[in-house]
Amino acid sequence: MKASPAAPLLTLPQVAQMAGGDLCVREVPGAAAAREAWLRTGIDGVSIDTRTLKSGDLFVPLPGGHADGHAFLDEAFRRGAAAALCAARAYPALAGHEPGPLIVVEDVSEGLMRLGRRHRETWRGLMLCITGSAGKTTTKDLVAAALATAQPTLKTEGNLNNHWGVPMTLMRLRPEHRAAVVEIAMNHPGEIALLAALAVPGAALITNAGSAHLEGLGSLEAIASEKASLGFALRAGEPLFAGADSPRLLAALAGVKARLVTYGFAKQAELRPRRVEDLGERGSRLEVAGFPAIHLHLIGAHQVANALGALAVARELKLDPGVVAGAISAYRPARGRMEVRHARGATLLVDTYNANPESTAAALETLDAWPDATRRIAVLGDMLELGEGAAALHRETAARIRRAELWAVGSHAADYATGVTRARVAPRVFEELEGLKRELAAALAPGVVVLLKASRGMRLERALEGLELEP
Repeated sequence: MKASPAAPLLTLPQVAQMAGGDLCVREVPGAAAAREAWLRTGIDGVSIDTRTLKSGDLFVPLPGGHADGHAFLDEAFRRGAAAALCAARAYPALAGHEPGPLIVVEDVSEGLMRLGRRHRETWRGLMLCITGSAGKTTTKDLVAAALATAQPTLKTEGNLNNHWGVPMTLMRLRPEHRAAVVEIAMNHPGEIALLAALAVPGAALITNAGSAHLEGLGSLEAIASEKASLGFALRAGEPLFAGADSPRLLAALAGVKARLVTYGFAKQAELRPRRVEDLGERGSRLEVAGFPAIHLHLIGAHQVANALGALAVARELKLDPGVVAGAISAYRPARGRMEVRHARGATLLVDTYNANPESTAAALETLDAWPDATRRIAVLGDMLELGEGAAALHRETAARIRRAELWAVGSHAADYATGVTRARVAPRVFEELEGLKRELAAALAPGVVVLLKASRGMRLERALEGLELEP
């Protein structure tokens, strides 16, 4: 007996209804049975890129700076798309010769967000949303690892944390998931509240409030208020985990109706470590009341703070302490996030995924404290999206350097150099990356420790091209 095909995630009529659009096709089967069978077909996922689209996906043709996604509708259906969203403005040119089932909506982005929200409303599980100026992605991974010890858990993949990425993550929810950890980012006022309204969290975690995205919000107080808006999206009594080492964040959370649970190094933190031992490139060993000792394979005190956030969640949800400790100990850093590499006997701390003044200061502290280093070099590139105060923030960040040499590249290299006041070696400014690459390759030797830190847009990892990096 032939097995029945698995039911799709959503049928085509359901997609149209949830996205707020009209289902338009070139032809529908005439026979009643065939028509009913066709109406039961549907989508199994969502894609915004034909290069990664899987058979059965809904293709979402987003607007772009170089090309409109509608130009790739034919390619999407050739690759097996089950249907596609289509903006009403683009449909007249396709009417009568649709390349496949189209869900016609006024605005594709709005349609995607509405679809994600409506699908999330059908799911019953713990939705925990995470935001913060720094550390949110690593904290998201650690929280998800903790939750996954007790129940099937979905988490945001990569950096799908904006008004496109969040609904795409929500569309990955399945009945078997009992928990979800969704990362929320922002670059303009009101974005976190908008994304929280899509995800409908039942718990939230805010790592900190710093100066990332100062360009878009204008002041540190505005940033803290924006981050805190995730906490205000919770209902009374729902758990809100907040980094206690960020007083500006805690001030912005005043009056929140959620049940505040703080974590960190600050004395007032409800969950704080009893002891932390720095193990150099092997990470840290931390002891927290109620948990076995944890060997955290992540570099720096800021990563310990991220782990404390996950432990706070685990304690609140009464997860098995021993199993959670094992899961956190087993976690390894993602590429480009304070990743330890080696070349020619030197140690490379590759932290090029992103940067802001707070995360760069934390990385510099880690470099300054690195044990057994005979030479320390901080290779710093621009920190982006800092607004009118960018020059001053680069200078202030460089002023934190104590024991390391500064090598700076980018449009703010001179600002970094001006800010160095206590380093024992004069800062070096590179006008272009090629010169930096040559000098870096020549400097690598046993005992040398190099930090590479910049915003993702700088692509500072290119400084490692040509080096024979050890696995």
